[in-house]
Amino acid sequence: MFKFRKLNNYQMAATLLAVIFVAYIFGLIYVPIDISDENKIKIKIEKGWGLNQVANELKKSGLIKSQWIFRFYVMANGYEDSLKAGTYSLSKSFNLSQMAEIIIGGFADINDIQILLAEGFNIWEIDERLAEFEIGIRTEFSKKYLEKEGYLFPDTYRISRPSREDFDLNILSDEVATKMSEAFNAKTAELFESLSEEKKKEIIIIASMIEKEARIKSDMHLVSGIIKKRLERDMLLQIDATVAYGACLDKFKLDNSKNCDVTKIPIGTQIKIDGPYNSYMRKGLPPAPISNPGLQSIKAALEPKDSPYLYYLSTRDTGQIIYSKTGAEHEANRRKYLLGQ
Repeated sequence: MFKFRKLNNYQMAATLLAVIFVAYIFGLIYVPIDISDENKIKIKIEKGWGLNQVANELKKSGLIKSQWIFRFYVMANGYEDSLKAGTYSLSKSFNLSQMAEIIIGGFADINDIQILLAEGFNIWEIDERLAEFEIGIRTEFSKKYLEKEGYLFPDTYRISRPSREDFDLNILSDEVATKMSEAFNAKTAELFESLSEEKKKEIIIIASMIEKEARIKSDMHLVSGIIKKRLERDMLLQIDATVAYGACLDKFKLDNSKNCDVTKIPIGTQIKIDGPYNSYMRKGLPPAPISNPGLQSIKAALEPKDSPYLYYLSTRDTGQIIYSKTGAEHEANRRKYLLGQ
């Protein structure tokens, strides 16, 4: 039969001390400083901070009793490189383990801005949306990134709003531009991999017009085919959207203190004024994109659909596209759907 070895006084004391030490460590990790105090204490963990800095911040805020124990706990679990930057709302009713899990998991206060920059937005529309969401100074984005027109990918973007003392609208709008440019490159890389720079530009210009002319996929491919056919036949494109954009561009270059709204341009007057974007007076494509197209429009520009049509128009009430094979048929449709005759 197994017999327990009798412990001497020293061994008993050492065992007792070990038990007390383990209990003490356990208490530091799993017992909150004040379980009844649920008041939130905000701490900000900066990007690039290491374990020591995080532990110091928690101790300074009175949320933990021991920086050493926090470091020990995180390292013992292998998470010393997994602490996430952000602003956290913690309380003395949380134990050290819970606080570590919150910071490791990145469960920071929700302080992000989610902004939709839709397909077909031009540079002035993007600028206005940024100003509306208070992440840009009106006209600063459009002035700075005008040359990026067509190459800013439309999507929903999430931007982290910094603390008030670090608030810089120019930095935020630059972040948006970087995200949109990176998204454009990522989304189009495979589509454009075999194209020359000249051909890429041509596709983006066509896609930017399609984005303004058509709403649904089938129409986009048909409109793309009509544009292709008119270019091949050396016909005028006669697209209102290019005229409106050109007029806005001229206005903005003369006075960039406010953004230009393409919907406010009087097309009937502007089509009589010559300019590089006036597709009623100049053949071929405009010199640059007129909006920032989405993936569907880009694909439609790459895959134009052949059809018997040479003309189209959009009805005023529903935006439905009406196609015509001849100039006479188109004129009849214009009188019927646009003039109500």
